[in-house]
Amino acid sequence: MRLKTILVFLFFTVGLLAQNNTNSPYTRYGYGRLDQPVFGRAQAMGGLSYAMRSNAQINPANPASYSAVDTMTFMFDIGASASLSNFSMKKDRHVAGTANLDYLAAQFSATKWLGFSFGLIPFSSVGYDYETKSSVNGDSITSIYKGTGGITQLYLGVSFLIWKRFALGANAYYSFGEINHSRNLTFGNSSYTPTQYSAAMNVNSFSMRFGFQYTETFLKKHTLTAGFVYDYKANLNGKFENTLIDTDTILTSFNDKKMEMPAFYGAGLSYQYDKRLTVGVDYSFREFAKARYYGKTDSLKNSHRITLGAEYMNDPFSSKYIDRICWRAGGYLTNSYIGQKTLDYGVAIGVGFPLRASRTTLNVTLEYNKIGKNTVASIREDYFKFSFNATINETWFFKSKIK
Repeated sequence: MRLKTILVFLFFTVGLLAQNNTNSPYTRYGYGRLDQPVFGRAQAMGGLSYAMRSNAQINPANPASYSAVDTMTFMFDIGASASLSNFSMKKDRHVAGTANLDYLAAQFSATKWLGFSFGLIPFSSVGYDYETKSSVNGDSITSIYKGTGGITQLYLGVSFLIWKRFALGANAYYSFGEINHSRNLTFGNSSYTPTQYSAAMNVNSFSMRFGFQYTETFLKKHTLTAGFVYDYKANLNGKFENTLIDTDTILTSFNDKKMEMPAFYGAGLSYQYDKRLTVGVDYSFREFAKARYYGKTDSLKNSHRITLGAEYMNDPFSSKYIDRICWRAGGYLTNSYIGQKTLDYGVAIGVGFPLRASRTTLNVTLEYNKIGKNTVASIREDYFKFSFNATINETWFFKSKIK
């Protein structure tokens, strides 16, 4: 009954997740702000995930990790967040806040060597509403920009454990959602006709991710794990329309072969000492420059990201509660796929609170992220994000015996 309840709840909240809210002018370009497929523990470590392998946390970023859970455990993870953004351009400033239900996921193991996971995670989010004023030949021009929507992914993953050290995994994604962009131009001179432009993207597509992890333990207390993930370039199916309203109306529809999701490569290395200290590094690369966007391959740029993270627990077997609390920190550095010529970065800290007499954990994370530069021609965004998630980790499949 518990599994059935979770499935009903999972699909009931599809609409809520699909309405992922954000408020940033940087989501005007491409597919919007790309979300990392990471949950509470990884969020507090800057997004560290490719070489992370745990029997107490779900890690959809590398599907090879699913086989780490034992056969008596069913995990369920739900996360929410709130953010506050400060936008600055020269001397102008604007503050905006948003709140979201971020993801839902579950994980279980069928045998000692076979693990499964499924859930709903955001891929991208779009949200902005702002205006600019300019003049040409003495005539004033007001431009109003608006955008809404995002892409959500329903995933089903499987992992195989081979030789107790080597794990393979794969995620199958069904991506869906709608993104709308609009731009209205009005002129001070009434002899000019106002112009309206809109672009609508309705996504309905499938893709895959493959991953592996290799773990080696030496001197009993030292463990090294290496991980790698790969997404192949795939067509982004759906309906794509551009509309221009001036003196005439022009409607252009693009078929599904005009849009592509880029190839993605990610690699990571983590080190763990005595199940108390974990440190790691990740590198990822999105090959946007070779993926078509509205039929072109020169509008988006390749994106690189490097992540560092750490976690510390004083004593996982201690009877003292404070010894079993997890302390986490991390950060990342990346360049934007929309062609922005600056390096964006973020740092995070977080705490994992285990429930007494339970393997369930409550995780809280505080992040700071910086995007762009504050100049006459560009906007700088500084935003703080507070995240909360609950990882319900219970022995649900064990049948007690009464003598």
